[in-house]
Amino acid sequence: MRRKDQGLSTTILGAHGKLGKMIAPCADQAKMEWQTQARQGQADVIWSGDFEDSCADRIFRRGATIINMIGYTGPDKDRLYQTNVTFVKHLLAKARDAGVAHVVLASSAAIYGAGTGTPFDENDTPHPLNEYGVSKAAMEAAALSFASAHPSPAITILRISNVAGADALTAAATRNIAENTAMPLHRFPDGAAPERSYIGPQDLFQAVRALADPFDGPPRIVNVAHPQSVTLDAVLTAYRKHMFPSLEWVDEPVPAGVPQRITLATNQMCQQTELPAYTDPADAMARQVAKVLTL
Repeated sequence: MRRKDQGLSTTILGAHGKLGKMIAPCADQAKMEWQTQARQGQADVIWSGDFEDSCADRIFRRGATIINMIGYTGPDKDRLYQTNVTFVKHLLAKARDAGVAHVVLASSAAIYGAGTGTPFDENDTPHPLNEYGVSKAAMEAAALSFASAHPSPAITILRISNVAGADALTAAATRNIAENTAMPLHRFPDGAAPERSYIGPQDLFQAVRALADPFDGPPRIVNVAHPQSVTLDAVLTAYRKHMFPSLEWVDEPVPAGVPQRITLATNQMCQQTELPAYTDPADAMARQVAKVLTL
């Protein structure tokens, strides 16, 4: 996806990561001419993440937009803070000094915690349940603190839901298929599987594109999810149909404390872009994953 530098004012950081791999091909297909960044491999800019590296000058430019999809989700607490918080602090300082117009930061619905079944909206207080969620909440706090002291760049924080193809179910399915075992599917006493907010790769790209344009004003925090939530048994059925034909699962009683419904309110996002309504949203999202994997 290498292009000439002329006219490239938007860069996706972390184009080879879980989320970057979803939106970068969609942006390329849409002929957005967004730059891609990675540490190695094929990308428009190969940048180590060292802010003193001269390669950074191809990203941090006056009037540019930076979409930061770099993140860490693993168990190493030091790496969580370094990647998800410290890196973002340095990114914002570099963007300010370079005259970058807009920084889009990928956060996560994990900051909300378990909830009570009512859709989370952007005004709800974060109550993360794991270290990853804690690190994303700390990143958001750092970004808001930075914005309170500096009028630019504009900042948009995306609280992203489960992304089809980049979610825990995909990782579990891949692992269980490799081990030739059936993966567990939790069910509640009424027979229902957990219900969650999800979004497909192409819909994620559409939301990011709509929110990437520079704007004037205070930082924005926006939930990013498809307005139609899905049940996890529907997601697995769609994954088996479009992605993992040998996938098998077995029903198990849900562990104590697992919420039946965790969803996001999407009113703010829908003011910026209108995503298609689907007869079978889980199937549509899995089809988007299968398509993106061929781009």
